[in-house]
Amino acid sequence: MPEYKWHPIEDISEDLYSYSDQDLRVLEAEWKDVREKTPEDTLQKILEEVKREWAIETGKIEGLYTLTKGMTETLIKHGISAKLISHSSTNREPELVAAMLQDQQDVIEGLFDFVAQRRKLTLSYIREMHQTFTRHQDTTLAKTPDGKFTNVSLIKGDWKKLPNNPTRPDDSIHEYCPPEHVSSEMDRLMEMHRLHVEKGISQEVEAAFLHHRFTQIHPFQDGNGRVARALASLIFLREGDFPFVVKDEERPEYIYVLEEADKGNLITLIEFMSEKQKELIYSSIKKSQDIVFSSDLTLVENELEKFITNFESRKQKTINADHIIQTWHNSAIDMIDHYGEKIRQKKLTEDSLIENISSGSKEVRTDKSAPGSIEHLIGKIHVYTFVIRFPFQKKRFSLKLFPSSITDSEIILNVEFKNSEGRNISSMDVSSNMDYRRADLQFRGWFQKEFGQIVEDWLNVQA
Repeated sequence: MPEYKWHPIEDISEDLYSYSDQDLRVLEAEWKDVREKTPEDTLQKILEEVKREWAIETGKIEGLYTLTKGMTETLIKHGISAKLISHSSTNREPELVAAMLQDQQDVIEGLFDFVAQRRKLTLSYIREMHQTFTRHQDTTLAKTPDGKFTNVSLIKGDWKKLPNNPTRPDDSIHEYCPPEHVSSEMDRLMEMHRLHVEKGISQEVEAAFLHHRFTQIHPFQDGNGRVARALASLIFLREGDFPFVVKDEERPEYIYVLEEADKGNLITLIEFMSEKQKELIYSSIKKSQDIVFSSDLTLVENELEKFITNFESRKQKTINADHIIQTWHNSAIDMIDHYGEKIRQKKLTEDSLIENISSGSKEVRTDKSAPGSIEHLIGKIHVYTFVIRFPFQKKRFSLKLFPSSITDSEIILNVEFKNSEGRNISSMDVSSNMDYRRADLQFRGWFQKEFGQIVEDWLNVQA
């Protein structure tokens, strides 16, 4: 990977001024409706678990400590306590890990208080957050002027005094803002943020912008990632959303979208943050239903089910549809080869019946009907066309496997069997909602009936 050279932060492009994730807007409206109908104690239970998850994961992803998945789930459910943390579940002393977690818990609680008081974001508050984050972190690695790494005292709540440019595994350097420019760059960042608030830029865009530009500056000697996620969380919390939670196992994707943003492609980070919000809102709605409406179907459940159909299932339906097409493709090859072997046994030919297989794909995309929405690629479904030729004959048959229609509720997959004149001999279709094994058995039975009869008739003529 080439070295990344630092340059002053840049504002967002004008095309992002009106960007708004319509699926996120739908979920936010759904969550608002759920909050109004859900008892306060239930809401607090859900919110407390989200806060704990944020506090735990924001340190895990930075490598401050490790926690097993089981211990993470225990702490999220039962609360942060050194007594709950076993030595085997972490790489550091349980008491120190609990202290760090509490520091991070204090930051997220502070963010909620900050939003409740309708305070404006300032540099002093950012430095205050950093102090809280690093209460139990006294040193960090830094590179000296002669290029050596050494442990230095961590300055808490003040800008860095030494460069903190990381060296990648390939020995390339990723440059952050030099210490002498940090103060002016942070002033510029706050001014850009103020103007964005005035323009009403959507929270997903502003959260991504603030997170990424802050990361480009990297104003503190250490702890910048934690502060960046806190800033993004603050933007979402102001709009009634959830904190920006990135799990440790999501780190590779998180690093990738940040690197794409470094290249000027901020939309990947925007979409990543939107997805994290959707996951939290969706899971919180489900939790509220499990707690309050465990025995009854309610209006909220029906609306949620509608959303699931129109949103989450689209990706799964695309995956299911392509799985069916791929299974048909493999079955068609097997069955045509089977009939070819039957012909070869009669010494009529040594060639394969398959003259050619061409392939392509059909893209499945989201709706672009709402003003300001951006079309996104959900996935692709393969399209296959087989050309089948019998020995000693010029006539050919074509077998095409393809998606014929795509709707929110289902994808219809079609099989067409035609003669050399292009006339339809037979066709079959199934829904993407069908189990792929059942769909394959239906295809094999259909193909055996249609093509098998043609082979038998041809063999009888040859005899």
